Amino acid sequence: MASYSQAVLDQIRSAVDIVDLVGRYVRLRKAGQGWKGLCPFHAEKTPSFTVNPRKGIFHCFGCGVGGDAFGFVMRQDRLSFPEAVRQLARGAGIALPEERGGGDGGRREELLRVMALAARFYEEQLWRPVGARARAYLETRGVDPEVARRFGLGLAPEGWDTLLGVMKQEGVAEDAVVAAGLAIARDNRPGAYDRFRNRLLFTIRDLQGRPVAFGGRAFGDDEPKYLNSPETPLYTKGNLLYAADLAREAIQARNRALLVEGYVDCLMAHQHGFGETVAALGTAFTPAQLGLLRRYCDVAVLFFDADAAGRKAAERAEELLEPSGGGLAWAVNRAGALEGSGALRLRVALLPAGHDPDTFLRAEGAPAFEERIAAARSLLGYALDRAIADPGGATGPRARAGAFARAALMLAKVGDAEEAAALSREAAAKLGVDATQLWIEAQKLQASLRRPPASARPATPTSTPPPVERDLVHLLLHAEDARAALLPLLVEGEDLGHPPLRAIVAALRARPGAPAESLMTDLETEEARGVLAALLVEERPDLDVRVSIEQFQRRLERSLRLRRARGLSRGIAEAQAAGAGASVAEALRGLHQESAAVYGITGGTAQSLEHRTGESTRSGDA
Repeated sequence: MASYSQAVLDQIRSAVDIVDLVGRYVRLRKAGQGWKGLCPFHAEKTPSFTVNPRKGIFHCFGCGVGGDAFGFVMRQDRLSFPEAVRQLARGAGIALPEERGGGDGGRREELLRVMALAARFYEEQLWRPVGARARAYLETRGVDPEVARRFGLGLAPEGWDTLLGVMKQEGVAEDAVVAAGLAIARDNRPGAYDRFRNRLLFTIRDLQGRPVAFGGRAFGDDEPKYLNSPETPLYTKGNLLYAADLAREAIQARNRALLVEGYVDCLMAHQHGFGETVAALGTAFTPAQLGLLRRYCDVAVLFFDADAAGRKAAERAEELLEPSGGGLAWAVNRAGALEGSGALRLRVALLPAGHDPDTFLRAEGAPAFEERIAAARSLLGYALDRAIADPGGATGPRARAGAFARAALMLAKVGDAEEAAALSREAAAKLGVDATQLWIEAQKLQASLRRPPASARPATPTSTPPPVERDLVHLLLHAEDARAALLPLLVEGEDLGHPPLRAIVAALRARPGAPAESLMTDLETEEARGVLAALLVEERPDLDVRVSIEQFQRRLERSLRLRRARGLSRGIAEAQAAGAGASVAEALRGLHQESAAVYGITGGTAQSLEHRTGESTRSGDA
């Protein structure tokens, strides 16, 4: 996999703080000598994703994925290995030697360059005389120029090929501009034209702060009022959140995210000190976006107009209450504590009728906005209200029984244990029933609602390494003395049946003095890198290295002797069939030596074969 010198790769690896790198995507908590969090590569409820800063590796015990900083960036950002190397090298301020060899693997980097050029051009236009109208609009909306610059706002000037002309001067091909979603190919004749014209542009960036798309707002009566980038190799609608790159640290620090719908809502929230605010990208919030937030915080707050809050919140809650592919799981453990999924808790903050976060903040200020957030109610509480209310407005025992059943069914769909418990108490109080009864009924229903886990998961090891083979490779990785003593005796194809372990030993044999973690870039498959990561994070403090080396020496030498003995046995059979008595006698002596050695290794005593040698020779002469 490596296309750069090992010295360069080791320099980059040592310069990257893998906890900081992974922490940009995963909310990590200290756990002993390492860090733990929810795996970003598969859905899980209990953290099984670990980061070892001393060795510079990560590993998920849930899905088996593992690797180093290069592997993490490759998987997280869907980069090729050379692209990951270049990205980490840039971040670490390390100059790379000129690349040698061919291979196109840079299409994504080419599009990122195109988007960066476009973002720079649009931003420059906003602060030039041509951007006076756009700046006046921002002023009427109360957007501070410093905030506009920090968010990378820009202006797409009038003209059908203004951006295309700039890109041509930069040496960018027209098809690359089209592929980046910045231009549209003409239908009836060759050529293309700019997608964004005479619009205020909001730059949509990925978690690394790189421009990947734009949202454009028209001036005056131009239609459509909002125009967004299409999906491209860099941008998938519903997978990103606007301003997530700027808000991530504040979200982690405050353990909450504020979710708004509009770009200006988001800007105004940041301007008033709510740096944990993100916005949907022209769509309702998607499971992918909520899953992204779940990596960084436990609570997300949505904002609804008071007039429509009940209906909107109940509808959104009912969508979210559909059982997920991973099933539901909450209960009370033996100690009486709640055990649950750790799902993102969604809350609803109510704003006065006719207000959105932008207008409310400008009218009432930050303290009033914080009060609304503090008073936020569980999103699921609105669904509970709808479940308890009788559709026909009936009352009486039958209506209460129906409400009880609907409330229990709704609670059974709640993914978070603590939230389910709080809602059950709220529902019981409204229904006039025992909260324990409602809880028990919900637990019964939950079992029937569970679905089997989805089969589509990240690449996991296809087989479990045999314990002896795993122990042997673990020893080789963690003890340099073991490498010198055991590698000469080890034959990968014979002594190791597990392909990833064979690949690890082959890499170690090629560089026996290398730190074990640096072998990641020598392995071709994700499975092998995952197995290596699992072995590296596995600490065995009580292991007696000297004794283990001696045990494996005997084992490997015994395997070597047995293979020789089997080879000699085959040779004897072939020689006897050919009538070659002399060669049979010599082979029998060799077989006796190998058998004696095997018996000696295992603590037994070999029987002498000398008298049989003569008999065999005579029988061969007869």
